[in-house]
Amino acid sequence: MESPDRSNAVIELGKRLVIELNLADDLLAQWMAHYIAERIDAAERAAPEARSVAQDACAQAIYELWNHRNNLPDHTKPFRELAPLLRTLTSLEVDSGNRFRFIHSRPDVQTPDNSDLAGNRFLEAAVNLDYSARVLIQYLLGVASREASEKVAPWLDAAINAGANATLEIRLADFLSGNEEAPDADELARQALQEKIEKLELFSQLATSVAAELKSRKIAGPTGDEGERA
Repeated sequence: MESPDRSNAVIELGKRLVIELNLADDLLAQWMAHYIAERIDAAERAAPEARSVAQDACAQAIYELWNHRNNLPDHTKPFRELAPLLRTLTSLEVDSGNRFRFIHSRPDVQTPDNSDLAGNRFLEAAVNLDYSARVLIQYLLGVASREASEKVAPWLDAAINAGANATLEIRLADFLSGNEEAPDADELARQALQEKIEKLELFSQLATSVAAELKSRKIAGPTGDEGERA
């Protein structure tokens, strides 16, 4: 038996799902909405001696539907605003890379010590380039998803209060929020921002340098004959 607060939270989550499903022009979605609504009504109207059983049955139905939330019609999915972000993150992954790389590895992660780079300027440039690219990508994704985070927040609160599984959505919401610094950490935030600016400026310099080298190779040709072959 769940606590009264948790039981009420689960019912509130169910009511949110019912509202969304009733808006769908889909017979199955509307049937599910009717089914959940019946369970909620039964739980709220049950006599004291039968309330626990009715609430448990209601919660089980809501949790089961919630676990299949990503299979609902697109315009009724609770976190549908996150879909473009997920597709973008997927497109940025590489086959051998870490899944959700831009969530796990924030731009402010520590880079290897200089001793680890053994004085190799190319290795150092590669590390700085990777860092700068992640700074830029996270910033762009965060700006593009700002509106989504506002629409996702009520669903996220409802799921957390109800004890429903929302692990991925929580990670994405944390990513969107950017873990903003506390008000008393303005100086640390300013320093972090300055460091990111410097890294991005270095990124621009590296990109310009590499582009110039590639252009010179193209002009010279593969044999270094300055393109004079017939």
